[in-house]
Amino acid sequence: MKIEQYGKSSISVIKQKKSFFNDNDKHIEAQRKISNIYKQQPIRLCCKNCDKPLKKENDFIKDGIEYKVCDICTHLNGAYEDTNEFCNAIYTGDEGKDYAQNYKVSDIEDFNYRLSSIYIPKAEFLYTSLVNDNAAPHKMKYLDVGAGSGYFVGALNKIGLKNISGTEVSRYQVDFGNTMIGSDHLSVHEINDTNNLPKESDVDVVSLIGVLEHLQDPRGAMEYIKKNNRIKYIYISVPLFSLSVFLEMISNDAFHRQLSGGHTHLYTKKSLEYLADEFGFDIISEWWFGADIIDLYRQIFIDMKKSQCSKKIRNLFQDMITPLIDSMQFELDKKYASSEVHVLLKRK
Repeated sequence: MKIEQYGKSSISVIKQKKSFFNDNDKHIEAQRKISNIYKQQPIRLCCKNCDKPLKKENDFIKDGIEYKVCDICTHLNGAYEDTNEFCNAIYTGDEGKDYAQNYKVSDIEDFNYRLSSIYIPKAEFLYTSLVNDNAAPHKMKYLDVGAGSGYFVGALNKIGLKNISGTEVSRYQVDFGNTMIGSDHLSVHEINDTNNLPKESDVDVVSLIGVLEHLQDPRGAMEYIKKNNRIKYIYISVPLFSLSVFLEMISNDAFHRQLSGGHTHLYTKKSLEYLADEFGFDIISEWWFGADIIDLYRQIFIDMKKSQCSKKIRNLFQDMITPLIDSMQFELDKKYASSEVHVLLKRK
């Protein structure tokens, strides 16, 4: 039986994303620096998800970048390609230290809080989904591609799984993650070798948590996974074309979290189903949740500050909306309209 799960508490997200509220201008500056690099790349002619030709007309322009919805699979595509120059500028410059700032924590306590509040639920959902499919999680091997600072690998370890490894292009994040986890589960790979990693991996489960959307060639990665019959499951988390993007379309004053930086394209329910089917996988579990209402809250709060509303008024707004965030978001999640989804794919 297929698992469908909805919703997640917003408390830990708000706590760990205070910088999005307090350092908005700094994040906008970084966002536009990346956008300027992206706009210098060649035009994207084919859909990032289905590889079919894109229409010539744009559907909208945001932060100076044109976007198109694919007529075949509904995937949202930025107008330019993710070239070597673009990917290296974002992910591997200064050994990945710049990109790692997105996930920087001050000490082991902060690292463990982030691991426990955000990543252990992801690991538990994978575990539950495998058990629901009559698999034996403790007897399986796991490879986390794009492991970053090792949060998900650490979470798998925390729930008792042992045959785990992670690989990442940033030397800085690997060294940091291994220190925090207290193991050598993480290793470095060259960015050009990313798609080759699953090709000969002797694992049962490949995870790409917040990674597929960052890959220069996600279809290539899926093709290599398809060719390796040892791999039975793919566990992914991807950002979606959701309410958050519509909010970004109408505001240039708030940092664009969903469709900016390394997110040059976004998935939809239909485009994920298309991808799974094309490469020979079934979707056997889904967890829909998002931060759309947090983004709405953040945008209004920032606009209020720029409009010189008093601190008292801003506090009244916070007191009003904070208790409503989870229930409002839950309504989006139940309709598959959230900003994020976790999906477990099983080989057909």
